[in-house]
Amino acid sequence: MNSLFSILFKNIILLAIIVISLVFVFTQFIGYNEVRYIFIGMGILYVFAACYEAYTLSQIKKDTQKFTYFPDGLIAKRLIKIIAFTVFGVLLYYSGSIIRYMAFLCFLIAFTEIVVTLWRRAKHLCFVALEDDQLIISTNKIHTTSAREIEKIEARHGLTYFINYNRKAITLRTDMMKENKEFNSALDSWIVKNNLSDKVVTG
Repeated sequence: MNSLFSILFKNIILLAIIVISLVFVFTQFIGYNEVRYIFIGMGILYVFAACYEAYTLSQIKKDTQKFTYFPDGLIAKRLIKIIAFTVFGVLLYYSGSIIRYMAFLCFLIAFTEIVVTLWRRAKHLCFVALEDDQLIISTNKIHTTSAREIEKIEARHGLTYFINYNRKAITLRTDMMKENKEFNSALDSWIVKNNLSDKVVTG
């Protein structure tokens, strides 16, 4: 329930900022002085809402084994998004028309991505967890699969693949985990506990 609220809360704030920006650009209801304070206040609120969303989405049962997982792919996706919104914001800002004020929205999203990424790293909100019969991966979003859905588990070249019966695959860069040995040991125990030993493919 908290995770759903956090998602809605963040998106409502973003929608409100978009509406305020459009009202400011295309009408006379909001002045230049007022919009600055509105942007600052709503911007700060949006950043906090995004951090809160990241926190609530990463919550799992207490005492669940979890291992920090911050792969290069996660950073790359965030970096692309940050650069894209920054460039678009710069183009809007130097457009020479009143739509330059829409640049604030782009800069806000780019800045929020930076803050949330640092927040996730500092608070270890990106991880792999083994919770009962569930495999949980928390990165840009939550990926969850249960033991009974797994058809095959394969490890090679520092990668571990979990392939479900619907042919959907989850890939882990276990070679990039600081707790690599500990995770592999915990995974072996999880596999045995959930009777998946016959699903393991060794290459």
